[in-house]
Amino acid sequence: MTTQSATSAATRMAPATRARRVRSHEVGWLLWPPLIFFAIALGFPLVSLFGLSMETGGAAYAGMWDVAAFPGSLMRTVVMAVVVMVLTVVLGVFYALAIAAAPIWLRVTLLAALLLSLWTSVMVRSFGWILLELPKGAIYWLLNSLGLREEPLEFYQTTLGMYPAMIAVMLPFAVLPVMSALQSIDREQLNAARVFGAGTGLTFRTVTWPQIVPAIMSGGVLVFVMSLGFYVTPLLLGGPANLTVSGVINGQINQANRPDLGAAMSILLVGGTMLIYLIADRLFRVSEKWG
Repeated sequence: MTTQSATSAATRMAPATRARRVRSHEVGWLLWPPLIFFAIALGFPLVSLFGLSMETGGAAYAGMWDVAAFPGSLMRTVVMAVVVMVLTVVLGVFYALAIAAAPIWLRVTLLAALLLSLWTSVMVRSFGWILLELPKGAIYWLLNSLGLREEPLEFYQTTLGMYPAMIAVMLPFAVLPVMSALQSIDREQLNAARVFGAGTGLTFRTVTWPQIVPAIMSGGVLVFVMSLGFYVTPLLLGGPANLTVSGVINGQINQANRPDLGAAMSILLVGGTMLIYLIADRLFRVSEKWG
């Protein structure tokens, strides 16, 4: 009886297994367009960069450390990415919670402002921050009008001056995953917590917070990875004295006429960024939060 039952079960499962294989074979071709796209859009430029960096026999990978601005720019880039990540995540969590808890009119306003920021060109937003941070820009005008400052500001084109603009640019990428996680929380869990006497604070700590932590990690990793390679905003707001790695790469290619060094720096930046992302994805499942 046992052998007959096993044979019968295997017979029933065989059509289903064959059907799954057929479906997998039928939809397999859907993978080819994105694979071809990424091979052209990402693979070809990386191969070209690597070939360019090897024109001097690999000496560019040692020579890039002799560029005076590079070690400092590397440290500045990492510090900026960490600071921007932390501040953006903190602000992003509060922003997402405000969207979730606000009345409908305020929720629409906050969401519209967030999406407008996301859809606006980075260049436009960066120039807007320049107008704010200029020695006699909008911030100075406000402080001067309130009688709080007479001297012009010394904020524009400083390391500190990069951070507000970078946070504003990166904010949507920290808010959206947290907002999605908040919307996916089962309302019955919140109701059950209230029924059993949990207040707002306890409900948040025991029900809401554990379910949004993965989304917070995901947004933080994305902000950090994007900040490592950001070019326009740090260059415009930080100035030539506070270059990040991307600014130094641009200088090696366009001013110093050393494309091999610029290519080697680019490979280091891209490789480091990909490694960080893969480790973070392994730990926090970042890719699952972004589709």
